[in-house]
Amino acid sequence: MSDKKQLLFIEDEGYVIERVDAILAAFPQFEVTRLADAEKARALLDETPFDVVITDIYLRGASGVEFSFKALQKNPDACVILITGLDNADMAAKAVREGAFDFVVRPPGLERLENILKMVTLVRGLALPESGVKQA
Repeated sequence: MSDKKQLLFIEDEGYVIERVDAILAAFPQFEVTRLADAEKARALLDETPFDVVITDIYLRGASGVEFSFKALQKNPDACVILITGLDNADMAAKAVREGAFDFVVRPPGLERLENILKMVTLVRGLALPESGVKQA
């Protein structure tokens, strides 16, 4: 059985996928599942409790807010991070008030994602255990 934490990344824009994938490469503790299809994301969120979900606020056929609710229903401790455009920042802020962990504004704010993930790994106990030290 793997000790890796489960991270779901839902996005359908190529440049965002490339940027986020580059950021996620610095977090080996996560087993990353990538989806660009809203229906597949819905089905997966219904059956799998993810530790972290990173999702665009708008995906063809779905809303990141919906994915946030689904992720938190399956795992109340899930950390949901929304990716949004400037014009959707108010909606993303509302989602945070309703349970999402945080949001980043693309494209300029994607660099914040790395800092958010560092904080999440520490606050939520998702960091890799240091050698010789077991996590409780």
